[in-house]
Order: sequence, then structure tokens, then C-alpha cells
Amino acid sequence: MKQHYERATRAYDIQKYQEAVEEYQRAYEIGGDPAMLFNIAQAYRLNDQLSEAMRFYKRYLQRSPNARNRDDVERKIADLDKQIEARRQAAASVPPPVQPPPVVVTPPPVIPMPPPAPPPHKSVSVAGIVLASVGGAALVTAVITGKLASNKADSLTKASMNGGSTFDPKVESDGKRLNTIAIISAIVGAAAAAGGATLIILSRSGKADEHSAMVAPVIAEGMAGATAILHF
Repeated sequence: MKQHYERATRAYDIQKYQEAVEEYQRAYEIGGDPAMLFNIAQAYRLNDQLSEAMRFYKRYLQRSPNARNRDDVERKIADLDKQIEARRQAAASVPPPVQPPPVVVTPPPVIPMPPPAPPPHKSVSVAGIVLASVGGAALVTAVITGKLASNKADSLTKASMNGGSTFDPKVESDGKRLNTIAIISAIVGAAAAAGGATLIILSRSGKADEHSAMVAPVIAEGMAGATAILHF
């Protein structure tokens, strides 16, 4: 007991209060001296362990009700009680830490991809269909105007064979004009139809972007026709 008491006192003197508490407790366990309880309370108070200090002060007064320092111990208990309550209120009055608002990350706008360009052979195929359609329409026009020109020629023939009929130069002029239109339409229609069919065939071969076709009418004095240019 004496050894533990001396160790506790030395630790107390150099402010190693937790070590002093442990040694005083061992000394109390051996001898049961209530003074050790007071020493434990003192070490706890100086080590800022207020609740433990007040508990051992009260235990000391229970084991030594007629202690000469009772008034002093009761004052220490009252002071400790006020300090513990003040700390409790101070802790309750401290506002909780303010959490920063969450950072909202706005994703960058998504730029839609443009639709893929149609393959060249598809455009050429469409051009071939259009060209072939124009050629067909021109051939139909050639047939109609040719028929009308033939009707005009038949009218002139009947008029010349019938001596009683008067020759109408307008009929002759209209017949020539219709015949010219029929010839031009036939030539242009045939060339356009041929060029359109060629483009359609080439577009299906997958190499349409390497080929092209162009059809243009040619009209000059005493001549009517068309030109067709195919590039391979």
C-alpha cells in the first residue's frame, strides 16, 4: 500500500494525474483508507474529468461522514456541479455545423449527330429515275404531236385531191411545227430514257459516284436533235 501511495504521490506531483488515479486506486484496494478516495477525486478534478471527480468526492464523504474537510469537499462538489451544467448548456447552444449545399454538376449539352448523308449511288439512282421519267414523258409527247402532225398532213392531202377545197397555209404551218416538236421530243425522250436507265443500272453496281449522265436538246437552223453525255 505504501509503495502504491508513494508512486501515486510522485505522479501527482508531476501532473501525471491519470497514473496517480491508478496508483491511488491500488492503494485503496489494499488498505481501504477513505483518504485515497479523496486523493482520487483530486486527481480526476485536476485532469478535467469533472463527473468522475464529483463521484469520488461523494464516495469519500459516504465513507468518511465526519471528515474534517467535509465543508471544503461539499463546496468542491457544488462547484463541479455548476461547471458540468454550464458545459452541458454550452454544448446544447452550439448550432450544428452548416452543411454546404450539394454541388449540382450540369452535364454539357448533347449535340445530336446529323443524319448520315445518303450514299452517292442512292442520289444517282434517284437522278436516273427522274431522267428516265422525263424521257418517257418526252416520248409520249412525241407520239401525240406526231399523230397531230400526221392529221394535219392528211388534211392537206385531202385538200389537194379535192379541187373544191381551199388550201389553208395555217394547217401546213401547224403541221410542220407539230412535226418538229414530235421529232425533238422523240430524240430528247430516247436520249433521256437511255441516260436514266444507264444511271439506274450503274447505281446498283455500287460505283454510281464514278459515273454521270447529261442530256441536252440541240436546235439549229434546219436541224433538231439532242446530245447525251455519259461519264465513266
